[in-house]
Amino acid sequence: MKEKVKKQNKVIYFIAFFIAIFLIVIGITTFYNIKYPIKYKDYIIKYADKYSLERELVASVINEESSYNSKAISKNGAIGLMQILPSTGEYIAKKLGDENYSTEKLFDEETNIRYGCYYLSYLKEKFSDKKVCLSAYNAGETTVSMWLKDRELSDDGILLLDIPYNVTKNYTYKILDGMRHYKGRI
Repeated sequence: MKEKVKKQNKVIYFIAFFIAIFLIVIGITTFYNIKYPIKYKDYIIKYADKYSLERELVASVINEESSYNSKAISKNGAIGLMQILPSTGEYIAKKLGDENYSTEKLFDEETNIRYGCYYLSYLKEKFSDKKVCLSAYNAGETTVSMWLKDRELSDDGILLLDIPYNVTKNYTYKILDGMRHYKGRI
């Protein structure tokens, strides 16, 4: 009788263990799906591919910039999913030949992702290193160009030894970390 009870207890513990593992996996998956959501997947794929960008990069930038809120406006006046300044939007519209540009178009999900991907591609071409490119997306290309000329920040004018703005440094590493979580999901 004792042997039977012991076997039943082992089975119960075994089942409880696997239920606990299952719940932990579900919890972790749910957490990451909330922390790293994917919306507008078709637009991300379309424009990341068009501008030769990693899809994970675009998804991570959108998540960090706006948390996928197409109506987001920053305290600096950047608009939409990829937080594009109206002046940058105007510049991009001219480069893309978009004659019907208005600041309001930056709230449109497809337009914002298209413009953001174009701009990331432009920065990627100008600054070949991903960290430098992301720093320029956050701090501005003029600022990053000055950093690259500073021998304390760059010994080759291409790579940054350090990112002097903590906001930009944190931003850059959050994007790179986010890319890992988007890998294989988009």
